[in-house]
Amino acid sequence: MERLQIIPLGGLGEVGKNMMALEYGRNILIIDVGMMFPESDMPGVDYIIPDYRYLRGKEDRIRGVVITHGHEDHIGALPHFLEEFQVPVYATKLTRGLIEVKLRQDIKKFIKLNTIVPGDIIRLGPFNVEPYHVCHSIPDAVGLGIDTPVGLVVHSGDFKLDHTPVDGWPTDIAKLADFSQRGVLALLADSTNSGDPGTTPSERTLTATLENVFRQAKGRVIVATFASLISRIQQVMDVAKEFGRKVAIAGTSMVENVKMARRLGYIDVPENLLLSLQEMNRLPPHQVTILATGSQGEPRSIMGRLAQGQHSSLRIVPGDTVVLSSHTIPGNEETVGRVINRLFQKEANVLYHPVAPVHVSGHASQEEQKMLLNILRPKFFIPIHGELRHLKQHAILAQQLNIEKQNIAVVENGYVLRFTKDEDEQRMEVGERLPGGYVFVDGTWIGDGVSSQIVHDRDALAAAGICSVAFKYERRRAALVGTPRVITRGIAVDEVLEELVPQVEEVTRRALQTLRPNTAPEDAEQAVARSVSDFFYEQAKNRPEMIVVALSA
Repeated sequence: MERLQIIPLGGLGEVGKNMMALEYGRNILIIDVGMMFPESDMPGVDYIIPDYRYLRGKEDRIRGVVITHGHEDHIGALPHFLEEFQVPVYATKLTRGLIEVKLRQDIKKFIKLNTIVPGDIIRLGPFNVEPYHVCHSIPDAVGLGIDTPVGLVVHSGDFKLDHTPVDGWPTDIAKLADFSQRGVLALLADSTNSGDPGTTPSERTLTATLENVFRQAKGRVIVATFASLISRIQQVMDVAKEFGRKVAIAGTSMVENVKMARRLGYIDVPENLLLSLQEMNRLPPHQVTILATGSQGEPRSIMGRLAQGQHSSLRIVPGDTVVLSSHTIPGNEETVGRVINRLFQKEANVLYHPVAPVHVSGHASQEEQKMLLNILRPKFFIPIHGELRHLKQHAILAQQLNIEKQNIAVVENGYVLRFTKDEDEQRMEVGERLPGGYVFVDGTWIGDGVSSQIVHDRDALAAAGICSVAFKYERRRAALVGTPRVITRGIAVDEVLEELVPQVEEVTRRALQTLRPNTAPEDAEQAVARSVSDFFYEQAKNRPEMIVVALSA
């Protein structure tokens, strides 16, 4: 019996780190390898990548990686993945350019990057992959029709049905109709906006909003957005030119992406429109526009540093207009809100979604999602790309269109979906769940170097502080020798600690007096840790993290 397995490795049950594996026999096709931003309770984590340990040991089976578009949540983990799996990558021209910006030279030497265009048929083992153009908030985005021995699978990618896109290239409805005529086994469709009624506004509507912002701004205009939002960057540049302003770009990733997009023809801008940040200082504020990274409030991004007054050459000054032209990713609300508040403190005029229409989503709302389902009429439906609430809501929409409940699979990362074909009968079943948690990236540490336990410990340190007690210990008498050394961080202000530290020394002395002679040093350490922790709880209803060291006397 023929069997196709579809395994979501990221992007289902969360927003970000999208990654999907299709497996037939000894052949594996990968769709997207993205990253996601850390949540507020993940201190020190730079970003998170998919857990693709299932693929280890199967390197020879991977026929290729097909990328739907160039946003970080679809390509951000590729540098890590390709270090481990040296397999061919297939992407449209702009997406390939964005990938090349991310890859180190030593990786590029061993990886074959292939440029694809909508209408191609890419033969990867038993999979015939047909990319088709979709509208999203970045040019050159595609969905995929994947012909397998069990049936035709359609992967929507991130999409919306924008009939007036800024690049003039709407989603290819004709190709969707062609897929429908051939019969669709399963549809995997973007669920991000499944809770939003109606349709998503066209990207073109944002131009009028930006024109209004520039018309009213008396000082500098600073627009923060994603470094890969090439269409948005072009719109801002066009409006800046219209109002006689020059443009500077702040943020290494955006600088590199703009350079690449100009080279490939995806950004069209006169040479004299762009100036460096240093050159901008010589212009009056009403002639200045700055494009910056950090719309999600990341502390080390340009906007994060501007909000904190920590950028080396830029400062927010009264009269600046700051536009956060992006949707706040779920989990980032706190950090974005903090940046907005700090910008207001510096007397900037801050415009952000939803209080001002300065962002248009790149994802389909309910009516567009229904249209996709109605065009394709798949036998089976799997909502993808979203938190569980988004997937559930998308499933409800599908049932409203008479797709039977038993033919809809709402699953999170790791669940194996099996499709079988016996004569003319096609079936779907939800199988076991493979490991598929978070893989944290913190500087050069990846995965095991910074585990969930480490992140939990960091969170605990941030919440309660730390107390270190070191003392000389004579094991024979189980006795303290001399005075313990107590060091605290993040527990209380110095004035309070001046009173508490001598008491901690006494608590340590009393804890050791309860021990029997020849008590092991590690047991003495545990006794002191318990006693000091209890003392802090009695004093402040708080238990700091304890580090206790017994030194041989």
